[in-house]
Amino acid sequence: MINLDSLKAYAEYINLIEAQYLGKFFDIQKPYIHCKEGCSACCETGEYPVSEIELMYMIAGYKNLPPEIQERVTINTDKIKTEKPADKNEKYLYQCPFLIDKKCSIYRYRAIICRTHGLLFYITDKDGKTHNKMPACVNDGLNYSEVYDPVSNTISPEMWEASKIPVEPKAYNISREVIMDNAKNAGFDIDFGESKVLIDWF
Repeated sequence: MINLDSLKAYAEYINLIEAQYLGKFFDIQKPYIHCKEGCSACCETGEYPVSEIELMYMIAGYKNLPPEIQERVTINTDKIKTEKPADKNEKYLYQCPFLIDKKCSIYRYRAIICRTHGLLFYITDKDGKTHNKMPACVNDGLNYSEVYDPVSNTISPEMWEASKIPVEPKAYNISREVIMDNAKNAGFDIDFGESKVLIDWF
């Protein structure tokens, strides 16, 4: 059962991985990262998978918001739920309800997928093969677009060489599943609970 102690452990773990891993990865890959305040493309169209403990942490952030911002989040959530297709098998993309005026209203409490988004990462399939996953904003001419080949949907060594960027574009093992699984290896006993897309929690 997720309780206050679980939330504290989760918050400590998130702070640890941001300080020891994610923050450093973003710094290393800085020449390819074009995220800036007001750039909210990654929050405007998505499903936003979150685990139960992530949701509880997000709600803790929501409770700290001024009442007028809480009301706007509630209005956003109600609108998304109203527009959600009746067919549960139909993929539903929507704007994150916590996005207010092109800013994350709960930034400190955001989900794991939000914290890793923007970096090139890889996943390993059941056959042990690795596959690079590009951030969606590459198609908008943003992160990694200088070295991205849309035909092969991957990083082009030739484009990297031509870019003269001294830092190699590198993929990291930072999928949300890996980050959740690694909690125990980092000494944290965290039950993440069930995972759903964000709107299905409401």
